[in-house]
Amino acid sequence: MIRNIKKIIYRYLVGKYIYGLNPEYDPTKKTILALNHFYDQDLRALARANKKYNFIIVDAPRLVRGGKLFFSNDVIQIDAPYTDESEANRRAWKMECQHIYKFLGRYKIDIIITPSDIFWWIREFIAVGHDNDIKTFVVDKEGLISPFDFNAEAKRIRERVPFISDHIFVWSDRQKQYWQKIGASENKITVLGQPRSDLFHCEQNKAIDRYFNCSQPLVTLFSYEDTAYVPPYLARQGISWKAMKTETHDYVFDLAKNNPEYNFVIKTHPQQSDLTLLREKYQRDNLAVIGGAAVANELIQRSELIIAFQTTGVIEAMFMNKKVIYPCWDDNYQDLINDVLPFHDAPGIAVTKSFEDFKQICRRFFNQDETDFNFSEEEIKQRDEFINKYLYKPDGNVSLRFFGAIDTMIQ
Repeated sequence: MIRNIKKIIYRYLVGKYIYGLNPEYDPTKKTILALNHFYDQDLRALARANKKYNFIIVDAPRLVRGGKLFFSNDVIQIDAPYTDESEANRRAWKMECQHIYKFLGRYKIDIIITPSDIFWWIREFIAVGHDNDIKTFVVDKEGLISPFDFNAEAKRIRERVPFISDHIFVWSDRQKQYWQKIGASENKITVLGQPRSDLFHCEQNKAIDRYFNCSQPLVTLFSYEDTAYVPPYLARQGISWKAMKTETHDYVFDLAKNNPEYNFVIKTHPQQSDLTLLREKYQRDNLAVIGGAAVANELIQRSELIIAFQTTGVIEAMFMNKKVIYPCWDDNYQDLINDVLPFHDAPGIAVTKSFEDFKQICRRFFNQDETDFNFSEEEIKQRDEFINKYLYKPDGNVSLRFFGAIDTMIQ
């Protein structure tokens, strides 16, 4: 009984949310429905470049949160194949997806775009779209797959939630190979680049200033989960980066106290679980702990110094020719060196293999000594080659290439 009541409430709230949307809509244009699942910046870049489509963005977690009523935790966490969920539950969720489409009926949807099709909630949503001749295109938001995940995660996805969309757009040839390992056919994959990289060429925001009393030079630490990129079987054994993470965060807090002429940001991953704890521990007048998925580009553009570990932010900061410190002194690092993203070998950044080395480089930076970031022409060339392994043509035209491709695909 309680479960049925929750379903009724969920359906009511979904309808209320959709009817509360007020996007620009021209019935003479084709319509793209963009499911925003923590990729605000990519959608902002695509919306800026859009010239001929209705571009309707919906908050995916809000739209489909009731789906958890229909699925087991193992399926939600991809610890079991999607098809292990009972046919009755999948059919019931498909009916809810049909209701979502009915709520969206005032817009004639031609295309759905999503950052992935492996989510537990999206597969019936895609099926209902196909029933109504609506194509689903994945605009992949994950372009940095670790060496471990390149094989293990590809196998897990292939076996449990195989690719079912009409096409996928990826950041690089390396990412194309990854999706081929999952099972996507080559003719359904387009190497596009990273849409949000367009914003580096056309957008200058000041949203960060609202977190501080005054605008000052900025330093950003990109935070991460304790087990970021640790193979799951090792994470279950208690292996993590927690010791190094705590040392790094504590020292940045000390830097903020000792350098009041700078503003500092600790930027968490959009789905990072310890955001509240980090805020309670580190927030101060000139240090803001920020979550979400909307400000990473601005932080990279405006920061004088970036400290980052196992994140897209490293590559993006390298592309923007920023001063980057990469911490990798954790006792577990050498054991995992072949499983993680190889930033320890990245040219053109300061790789710190001890906590003392990290502190010394930070001290020199705040004493206006930037010798740690003076790289040769050859190192800069190698840095650019490293970037291009992960980001195809970050030339400001990625979103235009996307629209050019779908123009052809939906004729």
